[in-house]
Amino acid sequence: MKGTILQPTYLPWLGYFEMIDSADVFVVFDHVQFQRKSWQQRNKIKTSNGVVTLTLPIKRKGRNTRICDAEISYNQGNPLEKHWKTITLAYKKTPFFSNYESIFQDLYSKKYNMLSDLNFAIIETISEILGLDKKIVFSSRLSLNDENMGKTEKVVNLCKKVDITSLYDAKSAAEFLNIPLFDKEGISVTFQSYKHPTYNQPWGNFVAYLSVIDLLFNEGDSSLEIIRGGRERIS
Repeated sequence: MKGTILQPTYLPWLGYFEMIDSADVFVVFDHVQFQRKSWQQRNKIKTSNGVVTLTLPIKRKGRNTRICDAEISYNQGNPLEKHWKTITLAYKKTPFFSNYESIFQDLYSKKYNMLSDLNFAIIETISEILGLDKKIVFSSRLSLNDENMGKTEKVVNLCKKVDITSLYDAKSAAEFLNIPLFDKEGISVTFQSYKHPTYNQPWGNFVAYLSVIDLLFNEGDSSLEIIRGGRERIS
């Protein structure tokens, strides 16, 4: 079975959904350490005034806090209300914003305490919009017993746990994964090589690597085809 293992990031980019689209099973890798100032809690959108980064404030906890245990902070007001206002102002005049406005408004009107719950709700909603229907597994809900394992061993162990025989991983993972350990277990590994597609986008020159909502609001039903248009692979 082909699988992809991805941390639940906030408002992910196009390539995130290309990886989900390419797999039979999507493992939400949420039992590993939360990284502050990472894509786990922020992403970028394009506005009439340029690119804006939307960042979710997170409660301070210990350094070893897992992604699934990270909590959103409401000490300075409701960040979801603020983000939705910014998103609305940025995209209300785009061709397809009205198609999805009520869906995202519903997401942002709820109060999520756990960051991973919000991130997955967004990922699940966007997957449904794109027509991606995949088996989903949360690593935090498995009995992995991998506390003393290295990075590669953790991933191999997870693959075996969910019966992944062909792993589709991010290109950056090639820098630290020990491929012979996968070979030993009969697991093939392919790394993503994604050429970011261009699409209709207002306000000046095209900007790549934004949240996928920039694509959805500008291209609507064509979004999945455009995402797939950037698909290249290297092994």
